[in-house]
Amino acid sequence: MTAHEIQEELALAAADAARRTPGVAFLRPGLVDLLRASAASRTGRPRIRPAGRTGRTPGVHVRPTAGPAWHIDVQLVARAAYRTVDVTRVIREAVEAAAAGVLSGSDHQARTTVTVTVTGII
Repeated sequence: MTAHEIQEELALAAADAARRTPGVAFLRPGLVDLLRASAASRTGRPRIRPAGRTGRTPGVHVRPTAGPAWHIDVQLVARAAYRTVDVTRVIREAVEAAAAGVLSGSDHQARTTVTVTVTGII
């Protein structure tokens, strides 16, 4: 697996793990994601991605860091009925486990750090 493929797999796994966590309303797309969606809606046609490419995962940003390591940043909106600190703790653990699963299936043995940011509460 190439580094780009690992990056995409990590983003998809992190997004899936975060979405399945009780207390998460939705993942928060960044400005780039919002602008892309707006441009696609103005043209009236969906964005077409090359085969095998997933593109960006809104609400999740994965980047390589020094050495064989990855940093995963998850941004989300939480539900008010749940304690935010508990939601972020569960997400961090779930994303770390999902990332370990992705990295164990690749040639790259790397460690991950996870940051969870709650951008709003509904």
